Amino acid sequence: MFKEMGFACFYKRRTGTKTDGCAVCYKHSRFQLISLSPIEYFRPGMDILNRDNVGLVLLLQPLLPEGLDLKAISPLCVANTHVLFNPRRGDIKLAQMALLLAEIDKIAKTTEGSYYPVILCGDLNSVPDSPLYKFIRNGELSYHGMPAWKVSGQEDFSQQLYARKLLAPLWPSSLGVTDSCQYVTLCQPKKLGRRKYSRDFLLQFRFCDVACERPPHLILLEGVTDAKPDRPAHWPKPAASVKDLDPQPFVPRSSGVIQHGLNLTSVYSHFLPQRGRPEVTTMPMGLGATVDYIFYSAEPVENGNRGGRRLYQDGALKLLGRLSLLSEDVLLLADGLPNPFCSSDHLCLLASFGLEISSLREDVLVLQEPR
Repeated sequence: MFKEMGFACFYKRRTGTKTDGCAVCYKHSRFQLISLSPIEYFRPGMDILNRDNVGLVLLLQPLLPEGLDLKAISPLCVANTHVLFNPRRGDIKLAQMALLLAEIDKIAKTTEGSYYPVILCGDLNSVPDSPLYKFIRNGELSYHGMPAWKVSGQEDFSQQLYARKLLAPLWPSSLGVTDSCQYVTLCQPKKLGRRKYSRDFLLQFRFCDVACERPPHLILLEGVTDAKPDRPAHWPKPAASVKDLDPQPFVPRSSGVIQHGLNLTSVYSHFLPQRGRPEVTTMPMGLGATVDYIFYSAEPVENGNRGGRRLYQDGALKLLGRLSLLSEDVLLLADGLPNPFCSSDHLCLLASFGLEISSLREDVLVLQEPR
């Protein structure tokens, strides 16, 4: 149906046996695809990434009227994801989000080191002002020692004995993602001369023949230093030296703090001033909650920090409007979600943006679709 309406559609199915996933659709008369990056969060043998959630990152070039140079307006990065639901496993949620942010960093970073405008949509299974939400909005999270259930703020498990706690580093170095949510291969070495070598390269030093030789200047002690050990039978024969052709930059980790530099703020305020109640995007077990979001690139306000909350103002991407959400009491009058008026268990989030170039403005419509 979207294709019949003039949209190009890209879909990433979840790994495993389930058929749901993430989709991004855009009007091919208004945008040209530059790159497409489906993301699978499942990594075999890695406990912190053993779930089948996925994400999708696109880089789109707005198409301008004939006679205008495409380079007059920057590309737009659009990302979509659905992270793990389990309220107890905030560690997995953070690792999944770190992978998504690393992919956005790779796709949206310019040659000068800045970023193209970014729109990030998703069901993050986390409530507003939870640690995961603050991490996305403020760009930093100190997680070491934090109870895993606290990351998303979905439920209170403070009375639970032996609750899982987050330890540094949150994910293993083999994931190839730094604590700044960037791919290691795209980072410069922190210190010259310090490298991370491949496993095959290091294995050649596992057995040392020099240990079987008596140093010529060793003081002679009868029965001690005059003995020459035999080469153990289980030691392999010396192999040809392995040359590591592509050593990776060495990036120290385990600080207990993760960061990103995308400067993202939410389209929604998560509160309805006229009703004096919180906004709601879904109603699990009949209780209203916000877990769905549209974040977008903005400019941090200089010296703008209110109670640890970073303040933003619109930059290259202008928020033109949004579809209002509802409060829990209104939805209860309609028998919650789903109901005869809304067939989904989530409400629809809708925002309109503008990208300005001289006297021309390109409008972008972003829809966070209910399942």
